[in-house]
Amino acid sequence: MAKAPLILFTRAGEPGWAERVRAIAPGARLFDEKELEDDPGLIGRVEICYPGLKPELWDKAARLRWVQADYAGVDTFVDRPEVRRHPAVLTNVHIHGQSIAEHLWGMTLALTRNLHKAAAEQAKGSWKASLREGLSSLAGHTLCVAGLGIVGTRCAEIGRAFGMSVIGISRHARPNRAADEVVGSAERARAFARSRVIMLILPNTPDTVGFVGKPELDATQGAFLLNAGRGPSVVTDELVAALRDGRVRGAGLDVTDPEPLPGGHPLWAAPNVIITPHYAGNHPGYAAEAFEVFCRNLERWMRDEPLECVVDRAAGY
Repeated sequence: MAKAPLILFTRAGEPGWAERVRAIAPGARLFDEKELEDDPGLIGRVEICYPGLKPELWDKAARLRWVQADYAGVDTFVDRPEVRRHPAVLTNVHIHGQSIAEHLWGMTLALTRNLHKAAAEQAKGSWKASLREGLSSLAGHTLCVAGLGIVGTRCAEIGRAFGMSVIGISRHARPNRAADEVVGSAERARAFARSRVIMLILPNTPDTVGFVGKPELDATQGAFLLNAGRGPSVVTDELVAALRDGRVRGAGLDVTDPEPLPGGHPLWAAPNVIITPHYAGNHPGYAAEAFEVFCRNLERWMRDEPLECVVDRAAGY
């Protein structure tokens, strides 16, 4: 079993968290950022950090062996040179599957059933019967999910429940139980052409920047495009053009590029667009769930077992 570690908490925990950690790692020394400010030399002795570490401290953390993040998207974290060159293991959490899937499907249903427009009319006290026109169905059509991790798989499962067939897009094109077929990213335009709904749940990597640009949007046939991965996956100006000419019938964006969009940007006022401020992954109990991931990994650490949810820094996720 590992010796009692020195653990830095960079965010205030809930009542009882310290006791829980000490029960898993008897004798562990826990300290926070206030103590670190009072004694900067502590950073050279810390071994474990939760839920993150400021970039300027990585090079000073000579004994750091493991950082547990409390979020999934670590792209802005691992892109920093001081993080890439440090030997510490970086782990994240995979607790967003249900909440992001619900968020994406909520936006999809709003767009296909004109619910966002009905809500706007309700706020004005207006009964607008014309909202019955221009509706779109899901059953019998195809869903394309780009990014078949935990979140994408859950989105695909829900799509099947709506009676849709599912095309998945993944880097390795491996079969997935929730998809009828899985293709590589090079096939994305052809997959988009067959789809009524396209959902993007992609990390921000060199391979995913501009994943949806003019060639891909030219291939769509009036599909609905949803993005809850990272904003740079979609070329924003091309999306604006595709929404205007009908290549994309509607868009649900929890992320944008830039983020947030500047005032006056055409997407703000687009009638066929729903924008939410990057909160699809948030849900009640999030902090407690993330802490549970840390505790499970700490148990593994104390038993000298491999950690779960280890980030591949080269891949960026």
